[in-house]
Amino acid sequence: MRDDPGVALLRVASFNIRNGRAYDGCQSWPFRRRSTLATIRALDADVLGLQEVFGFQMRWLRRKLPEYDAVWAGRDDGRRGEGCPILVRRTAGRLVRGRTTWFGEGLQRPGMRWEGASFARLVTSVRIELTGGGAVEVANTHLDERSGARRGRSAEQLLASLDPTMPQLVLGDLNAAPDDPLLARFAAAGLRDVLRDDPRGTIHQFTGRRDGRRIDYVLVGPSFDVVDAAVRNEHVGRLLPSDHWPVVVTVRTPGG
Repeated sequence: MRDDPGVALLRVASFNIRNGRAYDGCQSWPFRRRSTLATIRALDADVLGLQEVFGFQMRWLRRKLPEYDAVWAGRDDGRRGEGCPILVRRTAGRLVRGRTTWFGEGLQRPGMRWEGASFARLVTSVRIELTGGGAVEVANTHLDERSGARRGRSAEQLLASLDPTMPQLVLGDLNAAPDDPLLARFAAAGLRDVLRDDPRGTIHQFTGRRDGRRIDYVLVGPSFDVVDAAVRNEHVGRLLPSDHWPVVVTVRTPGG
C-alpha cells in the first residue's frame, strides 16, 4: 500500500511464471528462477497473482519473499500439480480468508475438470482487509488452453463464486485475447480490462518479443479508480524470467 496525502493506493500484478517441470533448455526453472524472483521484486506489488506454480516453486519463492502471506493449492488434488497462488504483502493488508474452487460439472471436489479438458483448472480467491481501511476480494485463475466454451463456463462459475458486496479484482492468464467474447462476459459483470487498447503482448515463448498476444489480465471492478496500468516487459535479471510478461495495475482503493 502506498499513501500519497489523502490517497490509498494498491498495486496489483498478474504473472504466469511458467511451470517448473517444463524442459526449456537454458530457460528451465533452475536456471531462470533468480531472474523470476528479481522480476517479482521489481513489480513491487502489494497483491500478486501467479500462474503455473508447482509446490516446489511456491516453497522456494515463499522463502525468498518472507514479507508476503500466500494461499496456494495444486490443481490435481489440492496438493499436487500447478496452482494459482495469491501473495499479499503484510504491510498492505491482512489475508483473512482464502479458498480454492475447481471448475467443472457437478459436486465441487479437488481435481475435477470439464469433460474433454486436458487438465483440472481452478480459481484461488482471497479476502484482504486493507491496512488503510476497507476490504477487497481478489481471484486468480488460469483458464483452459484449448476451448472457448470451457473458458466461458469457467468464467461463469468464477463470477458466481464472487461476493457481490465486495470490491473485486480478477487476475490471471485467461488464454483469451482482449477482443475475445470472454472479456465481454467479465465486462458485463463490471470487471473491466483497463489495458484493452494497449498493443503490447504478454506471451512471448522465451523470445522476449513484445508484440505477441495479450492473454494475461488484471480485471478491475467498479469500486476502484485506476491510477496506472501496464504490461511490464522490461528484462529484469540475466535470463528471461518466464515465457510471459507480467501485468501491473495501480488502483485507488475504496475510500482512499
